[in-house]
Amino acid sequence: MLILISVIMLGALGFLFAGLLGLAADYFRVEEDPRIASVLAVLPGANCGACGMAGCRDYAEKVVLGQAAVTACVAGGSGTAAKISEIMGVGCGEVERKVAVVHCGAKGEQRKKKGNYSGVKTCMAVTLVDGGGLACTYGCLGYGDCLAICPFGAIEMREGLPFIDPEKCTGCGKCVSACPRKIISLRPYDFKVAIACSSRDSGAVVRKICPVGCIGCKLCVKQVADVFKVADNLASIDYAKTGIACGPAVEKCPTKCIVTGN
Repeated sequence: MLILISVIMLGALGFLFAGLLGLAADYFRVEEDPRIASVLAVLPGANCGACGMAGCRDYAEKVVLGQAAVTACVAGGSGTAAKISEIMGVGCGEVERKVAVVHCGAKGEQRKKKGNYSGVKTCMAVTLVDGGGLACTYGCLGYGDCLAICPFGAIEMREGLPFIDPEKCTGCGKCVSACPRKIISLRPYDFKVAIACSSRDSGAVVRKICPVGCIGCKLCVKQVADVFKVADNLASIDYAKTGIACGPAVEKCPTKCIVTGN
């Protein structure tokens, strides 16, 4: 009998506490702005963090609170920005589409070595040790840290170099952050020219260790001075200068380190 009474009392207490919790939940409930769910529904859902937020939900909440721009979702691009602006009842400008580009063009046997590496097979680990035995201290290490972190499957390794599919790349920038040698950057999707080299060694040194590296000859500058410049032995492109033909510079480059196309 004592056991039965104990069971009944415990059951009664359980029902009582459950009821109290239910009342407390109703009393302290905070109504969520329905626009948060609406914004979240139009986001890609990759949680890539390119917007600077912790994830898609965090971004949706901040947009509704007016703490984030409707155009901040890089992965979603103009289409997503337009949908968010419609939900929020505000206007939005064009979102410039960007894609990642690798500033190294040495493939396979072009990648000269100074030794052998047998440690952990990640770019970050190699950087902390000795550069993986590669002669070039600026080039791609080829272990695919960028591939591993890409949330959109836009990267694959080809002959020791990451190939970025521009149609899958959203310009989220995660590969840019993951590369320990900082040889990946974002460029405008429509500006289909890039320097496939990051070396700041002198031309004489580059010629000895890489057949496709920039030698700082400035022939590109002589051809298209408004777009190209050379500093610290390395050519670069001013992507703000749109609408200028870069073909002459591409043709004149002696090592073909200026590449075109997406």
